[in-house]
Amino acid sequence: MSLTLQPMTPEQFASWNEKLIVSYAHDKVEAGAWPERGAVERSRHDIGADLPHGLDTPGHDLFVARSEGRDVGWLWLATDTTGPAPRAFIHDIEVVEGERGRGLGRALLEAAEAWCADHSIGVLKLHVFAHNEAAVGLYESSGFETTDLSMAKQIR
Repeated sequence: MSLTLQPMTPEQFASWNEKLIVSYAHDKVEAGAWPERGAVERSRHDIGADLPHGLDTPGHDLFVARSEGRDVGWLWLATDTTGPAPRAFIHDIEVVEGERGRGLGRALLEAAEAWCADHSIGVLKLHVFAHNEAAVGLYESSGFETTDLSMAKQIR
């Protein structure tokens, strides 16, 4: 299955950004990190801080994944070349709902790795919420290793 990355257009960015704000807020609430009340506003603030100039934010590359003539996912990479080794961080990687279960997540991850290789980026990092077991499994089976681990206990 072939998958290509294309830079997001301003229209695609606007649509993706709104979906991401809601999705990120939901994940933070699900993880117990944020209360439900005000989560969307907090998410909007945090994402806006990361992308203050939208598509034109330096060091950030935003893509639409295409396969078989359809938009099938999104990828947001942030690159940092200031340290001892250039690295990229996946802020968002997602396959659209109706396209999941066909290997596109792995193909999208491989496309991210290829982009990094093409740009002399030696390390690719990401964060995954523990409740997203399918994503954790994909990343582990793709060679990602745990580098940090946060744990929490609810005190009642």
